[in-house]
Amino acid sequence: MHLVRRLAASVALLALGACGGGDLVLPNEGQPANMSKVSGDAQTGTILAPPQDSLVVRVTDPFGNPVAGVEIAWSAEGGGAVSPTSVVTGADGRAAAQRVLGEQPGAYGTTAVAAVLPDAPVSFTTTAAAARLVFLIEPAATGSSGATIDPAPVLQLQDASGNPLARAGVSVTVQIASGDGTLRGTTSRMTDANGQVAFGDLSIVGGPGARTLIFAAAGYAPAVSTPVSLDVGVPASVAVAAGDGQSAAAGSAVPVAPAVGVRDAAGTPVAGVAVTFAVVSGGGSVSGANQTTGADGVATVGSWTLGGTAGANTLRATVGVDGVTGNPVTFTATATGGAPDPGKSTVSAAPGTIVASQGSAQSTITVVVRDALGNPLAGRAVTLSATGAGVTIGQPGPSDALGTTTGTFSATGSGVHAVSAKVGAVTLGSANVTVTAGPPDASRTSVSVPNGSAGTPTEVLVSLQDQFGNPVGGSAGQIAVAVSGANRKDNVPVEDRGDGSYRASYTPALTGTDQIEVRVGGTPAPGSPFTSTVVAGAASPGRTTADVPDGQFAQPLEIIVHVADALGNPLGRGGDQVTVVAGDGTTLNVEDRGDGTYRAVWVPFVSGRFKIAITLNGTPIKGSPFDTRIKFFN
Repeated sequence: MHLVRRLAASVALLALGACGGGDLVLPNEGQPANMSKVSGDAQTGTILAPPQDSLVVRVTDPFGNPVAGVEIAWSAEGGGAVSPTSVVTGADGRAAAQRVLGEQPGAYGTTAVAAVLPDAPVSFTTTAAAARLVFLIEPAATGSSGATIDPAPVLQLQDASGNPLARAGVSVTVQIASGDGTLRGTTSRMTDANGQVAFGDLSIVGGPGARTLIFAAAGYAPAVSTPVSLDVGVPASVAVAAGDGQSAAAGSAVPVAPAVGVRDAAGTPVAGVAVTFAVVSGGGSVSGANQTTGADGVATVGSWTLGGTAGANTLRATVGVDGVTGNPVTFTATATGGAPDPGKSTVSAAPGTIVASQGSAQSTITVVVRDALGNPLAGRAVTLSATGAGVTIGQPGPSDALGTTTGTFSATGSGVHAVSAKVGAVTLGSANVTVTAGPPDASRTSVSVPNGSAGTPTEVLVSLQDQFGNPVGGSAGQIAVAVSGANRKDNVPVEDRGDGSYRASYTPALTGTDQIEVRVGGTPAPGSPFTSTVVAGAASPGRTTADVPDGQFAQPLEIIVHVADALGNPLGRGGDQVTVVAGDGTTLNVEDRGDGTYRAVWVPFVSGRFKIAITLNGTPIKGSPFDTRIKFFN
């Protein structure tokens, strides 16, 4: 017995080793393969001083992943020093060192060698200048787009020891080092007799954000400014944003309210600018004449109503700031007479509710066309349209002297239909006509019958439609559902779920086949009767039984477990977790026979009376633990 257990344990250990987990590691993954230059090359600095940026390399494996813990040796060439001379790459695979330049102007080399990649060094070149540019006055930390930088930057030439160099005529040039935008003003100036240079007319044009400036001269280490943060500049231009060149009926407002956009010199919208709108000609009027630009730089007049006479109208928008290009802005519009007006015209339907048909039930649509002053408009061609399915429209003739004309509407599709009237491109209005479904048509009934599970409600879904396919509600009394077969039920209640959908529900108790008959108005629905195969419900420990016989020493004792659902139906399938613990405490192997029965065999090497514990999905089954007697002899 002990030998058997040792063999089983060995097999288990071998299986675990064969199925060992862990992430898949590719060949050479994580091994140093390449070293590349990241930053710090081609800088210019001052002799006996470090340049602005450190020298940085990166070590990666064959797949481009960073490799940490690689020793990098740094060496200085041509003078000066590098610190540290040895450094280990970090988690990002990077290693950095600071180069200190020598005492002579010129080019200095620096080499980085990875201990594990001695044949792949990386070289850097740094240029040392004997002198440098330094700020006496830094550029202003804040400013506005297009505005002169104040205070203006002033720079001094210095030697390597920090002493001023009094050299006149050295050309110093400035440009934007970081950030977008345009630099305006004099960007190149000569130093004076003291070696100083001032840039008094510089301005940056661009959107909000920070920029840095770099000042450079040949033979001198450059100077980089602290960030200059720009705000939106002053208003520089104004232009039409919307609403120019429109036309509308005399005495009515233009459809799009005129608007202007104000921007600074960089084209950035300027908020908070006052704009005044005023009528210039045409005799109209405005509301909301005094406006202020929003975050998008746009100011929109409340409304512009044209004059009562047909012809040209003009509106002027003025920005209350001097020096703005395009100021003031003029809008033009044309006033037209006699246009149909939706506010004065009417559309009506009678009756408002009809039954779905192909024209046997109709609603009369009456349209009265008027202009903005309420005058009837004769001879206008009116076009009707409607929403929804199966629509039939009788189009009206031209409006009469009272501005009135009529058409007809019918539809096979149920629901609310909006019938709209137009004259040209102008929608005068609409009227709603409700189309109701006709009686249910048994031939168009659809039924859904699922397979069932003992102890769980089976839902039969029925959809009723009229002859045109419209859902029919309120007709639960016309539906009859009956069940025959394994779970007979003569009259299953039917529930109206709305919108032509109905539900009948019954709970089967026995496994087998049910036949569900569905009738509408006494006529069988297409496909009736329907078949529902009822299977057992979920496994129930309280209804599950087991055959546990007495046994004999050293002879196989077969234990059979019969799994049933809560109603006592044999489960008829496998897949549940059955555990059998023998009387000597041994947990037996259980065979799932796939038909709802499970088999375990115990070979007892003991005698006497014992308990057999059986659980189903972690819960003891009915009668567990079971008594068994093991005889030593027959």
